[in-house]
Parts: sequence; C-alpha cells; structure tokens
Amino acid sequence: MSQLLVFKPNITPWDMNLHFAYDLADFFNARYAFAYEDSCFYYALSERYPFNHLAIEEQKSNYTTLEDWIKNKFKATDIRPSLNQAGKFYKRMWYPSHYLSSESLISNPESYTQSLVVIEILIKKMNELFLTIEPTQKNVHVFGLKIRELLLLACMEVEASCKGVLKEHEYIKNSKQSWNTQDYVKLLEPMCLANYTLALRSYPNFPRFQPFSCWRQNRPTKSLYWYNAYNNTKHDREASLHEATLLNAIHSVGAVVVMFCAQFGIPQEQKTLFDIATSTFSIYVKPCPERSYIPFRTNRDTANPEFSDSKYCF
Repeated sequence: MSQLLVFKPNITPWDMNLHFAYDLADFFNARYAFAYEDSCFYYALSERYPFNHLAIEEQKSNYTTLEDWIKNKFKATDIRPSLNQAGKFYKRMWYPSHYLSSESLISNPESYTQSLVVIEILIKKMNELFLTIEPTQKNVHVFGLKIRELLLLACMEVEASCKGVLKEHEYIKNSKQSWNTQDYVKLLEPMCLANYTLALRSYPNFPRFQPFSCWRQNRPTKSLYWYNAYNNTKHDREASLHEATLLNAIHSVGAVVVMFCAQFGIPQEQKTLFDIATSTFSIYVKPCPERSYIPFRTNRDTANPEFSDSKYCF
C-alpha cells in the first residue's frame, strides 16, 4: 500500500476554466486533500469528496515525484506525510473520514453496546447530582461520597476502554504489573485524545474542558488530574475524599464520552443510546488530517478492496 501525503490545495475557479478541469471542483476551497501513488499513476482525493467518489489520477511519467505533481496540479502548500497508509485503517481508532463507515471500526458489537449503556448510566447519575449541586464555578471543588461514586465508575470505564483498544491491537506489556496508565497513555497520540473539547449544553457558564489535553508520557498518572484524584480516593478514601470533587467527576464522565468517540466516532443518526451524550455535552474535535483514513481508490480498478484493517504498532 502507498504512503499518503496530506496537502492544502489552492485551486481557483480560473484554474478550472483554463484547463476545463471540472473534476478539480471538489478541491476548490477544500481544507486539505490527499495524494498517493502506485507503479504507474499518481492519485488525489479531496476531503470534500462524496463517499464513493473515485480519485483523480495522472501518469507518473509526466512528473518527477508525487510532491511535484500535487504542486503543479493543485498548487499544493503545507505538504506533509500522513501517519497512515492509503487503504489501511485500525479498528477502534476513529478519525473523521468520508470514506470509511464507523461500523467498520467495531470489532465486537456486544462491547460496543455495553459502552453505550455505561455512558447512559453515568450521565444519568451525573444529572442526578446536578439536581442537588449546580455545576457552576463556585461549586467545582464540592466533594462527597456520591461524587466519589461517580468518579470511580467513570474512571473504571475509561480503563476498560483503554484495555479494550490495546488488546484489540495485540499490545504486549513490557512488565508483569497490572494494566496501568503507563500502558493507557500510549493511546494518547494514535487516538488524538487531546483533540477533543467538551462543554455542558445546559450549563453554558461551566468552562469547556479537554479531559486528555494535560496527559503526559513521563507522568502518566499524576498529569491526568481527574484520574489521579480517582486513584487517590480509591486507595485511601479517608485521606483523599476531598479530591472527589464535582469538577473531577464531570471531567471523568467527559473522558468516557471522548474514549467512545475516539473509538467509534460520533453517531449521527437520531434515537440511539448515544443521544443522551450529545444532548448533555457539546463535542468538538480538532481536525487531524495526518491520521485520516483514505482508501486506495483508482479510476481503473474498483474491484479490489479499498480498505483493510491492520494492527497498530505501539
């Protein structure tokens, strides 16, 4: 399979009229596009293409390199290598893509449904807390046993999700110790966890937050403040109950939602178990085009499989 290049196309209407290149229309005003090659042709797909659109192609003999082609054909700037290969994807690792259905990422439908049910349970428990404690800046440091219960349940689900993804990709632990944050933090970059921002829809004065933005490889437990609070209050309730705050509980529930989205995407259809999450949280995802899934699609041979799943190498 071919390595991908990500680039910013700078096609104008004048370029299209000059060359009668109406197939370039989807590259006009596109935020980014993708290019790859085989032994004879160069190919390009825009992030704006419809699901089943074929790639633009051109014979390699006309240009020296793939980069040379996209500079001439699309006036490409901001050219950088993709972190994925054309035609490859990883189960339980979602990136926004018009070309791969979210269903392809699900390896175990039962685990998928269980994750949705847990999210529903956690958000209902959180909303019950809000009937007593208003989620405002003044109350973020309020703590108590019911808040601790929510914090524990949410962090346990984050752990379960991390283990599930690592096992899916046959991750081999470096030690005989139990699973811990030294293992889980390896998912930070490949799943783009720091790219997610959440907000409480019904409480606009509650600050937006990024549950994983502060996670660091060299301090995998203590840098993740809500998880560190969970760890402390789990092992020593009497000394650490004050860390079971409303802020940490809300952020941990948000982390569960992020872990689900980073595995399977944000369900768009209505009347699903995930509706309670989208009605409670606004979910924003910073684009990560270097990790987009792009099919190996040509204009000549559409019979071959365009995607195949692979194991992520940690």
